[in-house]
Amino acid sequence: MKKNPSSIRARATLGALFFMFSILLVVFAFSTTGSPRKNATIQAPIVALPGAPPDNGAKLGFENFEGPGGLTNVTTSSQGQPVNTVEYLAHDAGEPSIGVNWSTNVTAFQSDLQTLFVTFDDTCNLTHTKDTWVNRPAKTSQGVDQDPIGFTDRLTGRTFAAELTLTSPTCKTSWTDDGGQTWIPSQGAGPGQGIDHETIGGGPFHAPVPPRPPGTIYPNAVYYCVQLPHASCALSVDGGNTFGPGVEIDPVADAHCIGIHGHVKVGPDGTVYVPTENCDGMGSVIVSENNGLPNSWVIQHVPGTSSPGDIIDAQVATDNNGKLYFIMANGDGTPVVATADQHGTNWANVYNIGAPVGVVTTGYPYVTAADANRAAVAFLGSTKAGAASSHGFTGVWHLYVAATFDGGATWTTTDATPNDPLQRGCIWTQGGADICRNLLDFIGLTVDNQGRIEVGYVDGCPDGDCAQAPVNPDGSSAVNGNSYAARGAIARQSSGRRLVAAFDPTSSTSAPGMPLVTERRVGRTIHLGWSEADTGNSPITSYQILRATASGAETLLTTVPSTQTRFDDLTATDITKTYYYKVVAVNAVGLSCPNNEVAAPYVGNGCTGLIVQKTPPGHPEQTGGAGVAPASLAIEYIAVAEPASLPGNFMFQMKVTSLASGLPASSRWRIVWDSYAANGQQFYVGMRTDTSSVPTFEYGTIATAVVGLVIGVPTETKIANALAGSNANPDGTINIIVPKSVFGNPQPGDLLGAVNGRTFTGDTPANDTLERSNLLVDHTFVKAQRDNGHPAATYTVLGNAACEGGIVPDGAVSRKTHDSITPPFEVKLPLSGNLGIECRIRQGLYSIHH
Repeated sequence: MKKNPSSIRARATLGALFFMFSILLVVFAFSTTGSPRKNATIQAPIVALPGAPPDNGAKLGFENFEGPGGLTNVTTSSQGQPVNTVEYLAHDAGEPSIGVNWSTNVTAFQSDLQTLFVTFDDTCNLTHTKDTWVNRPAKTSQGVDQDPIGFTDRLTGRTFAAELTLTSPTCKTSWTDDGGQTWIPSQGAGPGQGIDHETIGGGPFHAPVPPRPPGTIYPNAVYYCVQLPHASCALSVDGGNTFGPGVEIDPVADAHCIGIHGHVKVGPDGTVYVPTENCDGMGSVIVSENNGLPNSWVIQHVPGTSSPGDIIDAQVATDNNGKLYFIMANGDGTPVVATADQHGTNWANVYNIGAPVGVVTTGYPYVTAADANRAAVAFLGSTKAGAASSHGFTGVWHLYVAATFDGGATWTTTDATPNDPLQRGCIWTQGGADICRNLLDFIGLTVDNQGRIEVGYVDGCPDGDCAQAPVNPDGSSAVNGNSYAARGAIARQSSGRRLVAAFDPTSSTSAPGMPLVTERRVGRTIHLGWSEADTGNSPITSYQILRATASGAETLLTTVPSTQTRFDDLTATDITKTYYYKVVAVNAVGLSCPNNEVAAPYVGNGCTGLIVQKTPPGHPEQTGGAGVAPASLAIEYIAVAEPASLPGNFMFQMKVTSLASGLPASSRWRIVWDSYAANGQQFYVGMRTDTSSVPTFEYGTIATAVVGLVIGVPTETKIANALAGSNANPDGTINIIVPKSVFGNPQPGDLLGAVNGRTFTGDTPANDTLERSNLLVDHTFVKAQRDNGHPAATYTVLGNAACEGGIVPDGAVSRKTHDSITPPFEVKLPLSGNLGIECRIRQGLYSIHH
């Protein structure tokens, strides 16, 4: 993965701080607010580009698959815990790399310290999920790292996993030819080959082929390109085992190009391309027709483009005939595409690809191609205008995919995540440790051996609380807050023409794609939501909702109109049971595969507490594994409540295993969440003990300062003591009561994101405000400011509603529940004392059915 010097994810422990200190002395001269941007004021005039002409053929459709969230062993955790711990699969997936081995059709998904291999089953076999994710990391994927990156050469099948280390060998790299079963450590990029923003790519050698070691059988060139101290690329002639010296691609010392570059790509004739957002103020591609050797790199500007002035990569790809496809976020925020023959010397088809879908603000574009004249681009887009990095930006973001089947003359564009935002509010593109930098800096895009488009992206707004929150007609969020998650996801093509023509569907229509389902359970109500299904180019006629109390046993509960993507189930009232749901889309061709089961366990209510983060069974830190926490500091769950008896207040709750043996001295119990209302972007509430084990309860803020290139140091600042009634109990329950007004006064429907727990002990006056002192004793699954839990630890503000016996009364509907329903809608509402009577509400018209 690649980003500017301050982009490393603010997660090192205090121990790592000492370990890295000498390295920081070397690199601290670089800016802590972004990559060096020489001549950063250079920008070509912003020209309003024409919208892409529409392709009139069948539209593309997509199904979305998220990392399943099962626990996976990791050699070391980037949270900072001891070795041999666990993390959720694909749940710290910022900046994913994605590629497909065309020999096996297995997808490689690289993120953080996990290298995931994903297979898809299109037979709709209900004995297992349609997508299977397996973590097979290289042994070199460990320790404090920067910018993990992956690359799969689709023709040879070789997959690389790499991350920077700042020290020799600069980049820890391994490769596998068998889907991660066997990894071969390599030289990396070689000593001194740069320290930031690396990329690995490969393809055929350009003639003449340079000398190669005797006995080398790997057919292709492999390139390692890097950002600092100057943009440069190194060539490997032995399959990535060793690399030659780095060669500046814009001499001398980035004379023309600033900012950061995109991923290196190799054309079918061996020409090498490095895209960049700003060469002389324009989007450009730096080209070598001599295997990246010195003095072979030439800058080719893309006319009509203007640098956006942030750190969003431009990207490039070539089809099998050598045509070049380019995409970037333009200076006006729109996504721009262009094509060229002759290695970038004759650009054409320069279009605003966002115009057909109303996208005016762009993030993280990418491009891929296969057969001649067939290519696809993907980008994050918002229909709300504004500065994407502004904390006041209120737009919601979706993933869009556009494809061309005529070399860029016309395009068809699809919202690949309809009715399912992947981020609310800003996407930070300026480096550093901002809370809305949870997605980090780019996405990935590839194609499988049957021409299906696959997008590797990050869902920063997963699960029911965030995904189901309402959106205004202008494309802005109707509530404040976000999940600030980093959930790995793949959007996979399910209908429409392919990028490999031989696999184009024989019919222009097909059965619907499978919707992605979310749930949010509050007391005796379960709120369901789902993404609009891929229509298969035949209109959706209805959705079937299936329910059961045992996994796999779902039967039809109700059918709703095609325009409805929300349903509140008020008949799932047994709090001792977990309810299971599926949603099936129906069109004239058939039904979607019912392989999208979601579980809705009971997690409490808004009066006595809704559990938002719970330690999963089998966590080694809680069951005798390395770093096992003592009972007084081992977190079992985090909950939030708004009792009617405490109007205007929150009650945060941490449950540790037990406090029956007393409180340890000099310790802290912290609940933390993300908020722009906080001075430092995070609030905390919690308990602390002094040297005599006397507890006090307090609240305050946390700020994470980025130091040099690597380390974020979070420091807390107390605001005041918590309110009377805050307490700790022998059963391990800690309650902290605090006024909402000091936390930005969130209103019903607003979101508290990345709610997490942390415990510390052994505090001294020197470190008692460092949020990672003593390596943490225990923590829930939030790294720095990003939520990596499963489900996402997001809390929807309900308001201090009246409760009866700890249960929200029948008919009590929060602002979020009401606003999140898209008319026409249906709510099954049991009426007290009138068994068998339902009140059905349709578009505001009420009728009673006996």
